[in-house]
Amino acid sequence: MARVARLAPHLLARKGSATPAMRSGLTESAEDDLGWNDMGHDADTFPATDVTSMGSVVAFPSEPAAGRSLARRPRGASLAAGGKAAFTLRLDAERHLKLRLACAHDARSAQSLLTAALDRLLDDMPDLSQLADQSGRSGRT
Repeated sequence: MARVARLAPHLLARKGSATPAMRSGLTESAEDDLGWNDMGHDADTFPATDVTSMGSVVAFPSEPAAGRSLARRPRGASLAAGGKAAFTLRLDAERHLKLRLACAHDARSAQSLLTAALDRLLDDMPDLSQLADQSGRSGRT
């Protein structure tokens, strides 16, 4: 029978005094400025950089970049370009269950089932096509 490891008091950490398992916590290294030097490599030393000399390095453009427009796109621009609109549909639990079962039964996504049902509903309303044409949007694709 295999021996079972026991939890000894020296393995437990008190709240706030836990240390990473990869270092002993007994020795502090002067080279280990962030508290980690687990690979045993010598710490890299970099010359200190004067903060005042860094001010000239970062330059912010005073004017917007050429070719970039700050004007907002019209709200329906992505829809007119063949994009898709998203919306949230809130269903009660029974309808949601039936929708999920219908998806599993037909091996189709909820979006494809609802899109087909909406298309059938809209086809039964011929006046909507005329209204859509008058509003400037082409109907569904």
